[in-house]
Amino acid sequence: MGFDDEVDAARERLKAAIQQDDGDGFDDIEALQKLLPELKRKIQSRRLTFQLGADEDETAIEVVHTPTDDVLGFIYAEDGEYVFESNLEDYFDDFVDDDAQSFVSRLYETLRADLPKYEVEQQGG
Repeated sequence: MGFDDEVDAARERLKAAIQQDDGDGFDDIEALQKLLPELKRKIQSRRLTFQLGADEDETAIEVVHTPTDDVLGFIYAEDGEYVFESNLEDYFDDFVDDDAQSFVSRLYETLRADLPKYEVEQQGG
């Protein structure tokens, strides 16, 4: 599949998610509930936990650094896409993906690459 085919497929998924006329559109909470076990399966770590949480505005999966209890970032689902946002932008880049499996793989690589720097600088080694 070429670049344009992938963009076209993503457009169709996004359009379908936005069209919630019949109630069968992308359900953000359901998407996160389906994503959570996949994150736990793919990223098995004594350093990290993933927990579903909600505030008054939005439901998200929190990525928590177990030794420090710091929240490294949040995973949201909206309009057919998965979003990773971190309040620690010096360590972790934000990104968006419209495919759950690709999102999990990308998060795995992001955390694997950036967690060592975070741990060294925040914990002194």
